[in-house]
Amino acid sequence: MELVKATSSSDWASASELLSRVVNRLALLEKPLWTLEQVSTQGLKEAYRLEELHFLTLNNQRIGLAFLQESDPMFWPEITNNDSLFVHKLALDPALQGKGNGRMAISKVLQEAIARGLNWLRLDCDDRPELHRFYQKCGFAFVDLKIMGAFNVARYQRLTSMEK
Repeated sequence: MELVKATSSSDWASASELLSRVVNRLALLEKPLWTLEQVSTQGLKEAYRLEELHFLTLNNQRIGLAFLQESDPMFWPEITNNDSLFVHKLALDPALQGKGNGRMAISKVLQEAIARGLNWLRLDCDDRPELHRFYQKCGFAFVDLKIMGAFNVARYQRLTSMEK
């Protein structure tokens, strides 16, 4: 698996398409997370910059994505020392879930944080038992639950030095 930075404005549509499949799959499972509006091309452009979009590829096929930011004042306002990589909308194509690709994706994102010389990998996720288990198995420590509007958001962090 490789982590490939988006380079073209057409990458917005690819990201929206993949995330829309995730949204539809989660809706079928009655575990809604994001809305189709949030993952539309316009919604993604309003929330992120193109250089933050990274695709996860396997055999030159895009199988997932993540938005990687070096600051996150909304979910991590207390972190101001520029030593973290913040992960948003980490998602895999629903057809490829449950095959170990999630752990490989975390590993690639962790390698990116190390390559940038950052000490921490931080993320927030929906407060769901399966997400808690996944991130803890990937070496993340639970930080806290934060109420963001109508959602309980679980915050996790991991030192990158564990991989050095």
